[in-house]
Amino acid sequence: MTDILLTEKEIRFRDELRAFMAREVDSSLVERMDGEQEEYPYQFIRKIGRGGYLGVSFPQEYGGRGLNFVCEMLASEEAGALSTGLGCARGMPTYVGRPVYAYGSEELKQKYLKPTLQGKLICAEAFSEPNYGSDVAHIETKAVWDGNAYVISGAKRFQAGGMGADWFLVVARTDPGVEAHKGLSAFIVERGMGIRVEERFELLGFRGMGVSDLFIKAAKVPKQNLIGNEGDGWHIFLHSLEGERVLEASSAVGSARECMNIAVKYANERTAFGKKIREYQAVSHKIADMAVNIDAARLLLIRVARMIDKGFKGLDIAGPVAEAKLFASETAFRIASDSLQILGGIGYTKKYPVERYLRDVRVIMIYNGPSEIMREIIQRQVFRQMAERTQTGE
Repeated sequence: MTDILLTEKEIRFRDELRAFMAREVDSSLVERMDGEQEEYPYQFIRKIGRGGYLGVSFPQEYGGRGLNFVCEMLASEEAGALSTGLGCARGMPTYVGRPVYAYGSEELKQKYLKPTLQGKLICAEAFSEPNYGSDVAHIETKAVWDGNAYVISGAKRFQAGGMGADWFLVVARTDPGVEAHKGLSAFIVERGMGIRVEERFELLGFRGMGVSDLFIKAAKVPKQNLIGNEGDGWHIFLHSLEGERVLEASSAVGSARECMNIAVKYANERTAFGKKIREYQAVSHKIADMAVNIDAARLLLIRVARMIDKGFKGLDIAGPVAEAKLFASETAFRIASDSLQILGGIGYTKKYPVERYLRDVRVIMIYNGPSEIMREIIQRQVFRQMAERTQTGE
């Protein structure tokens, strides 16, 4: 159990949200999101916004609850227990809102951040592009000042939540004459300013979250919608990304937890060859491994969430964030697969949601930094720390 590492306030918040989800969220919503129509969770976002469960770590004056980032992590786990899509829907205002709060003007906070945390507006990010994917430093979207406004043109790919968003956090190149990552800036761009949204791909899982391509053609964006200063875009992107990776991973842990619960219940009820299948070590040891790995993933997430609460950022937190995302995402996929294996043939049908969890959590190993990039970040940190110890004679 990991509750020993949580405060009473954090546990009360988690239990309150869990009860709210059970009471207020339509049990058929996830099925409709995963179905042919891929229903977008507008009502879910509005309802949890009214309930005070979006952006819980933001100050109350901006629509949050003034809680810590550990509570954000716990909230994403609870939403992810329903589906990774709903985990993303709950987390998106935090992903996008963190840099707006840290870098944005008071006007932007009041106009965009506050109503978004209240569930009145829906936001999405616009970082990755068709030609560069995870290599955001080399994006091609351009923003040119014409004397009256920034004119932004370019294309973005695989933007979660795009189909339902009212506004986007767009990173674009404002200075092509400097080192790649130094020439980036970040803007709030409203849907009606010149963004065409297309849902171009049928996804394996993570359905209903409106994952879209964006086409930005000469969008005129007022100067006040620049977040921070020109050239701040890279740091804004990283600030958003570190929180997003933690919350994505937390959502994956929620999904893994539910898969294990289904497997445990089934193993306790299913009889084969004259006894409950839980009595076979081939089954029970899989469940033991699930319990260990879920706890380990959650411990990594609690650690990094507390680091965020203590103000760690940049290189000081990149490694722990990568460790948490890598371990949690791969653990969730493995647990979903093992749960399906325990259920056997019936697990391969839609009678149980394990097959959907399996399809859903797979995206976390790709989305916003695939496992390969997480390993690259981790190994760099390991060798950097060794070099630092060598220099200091430790």
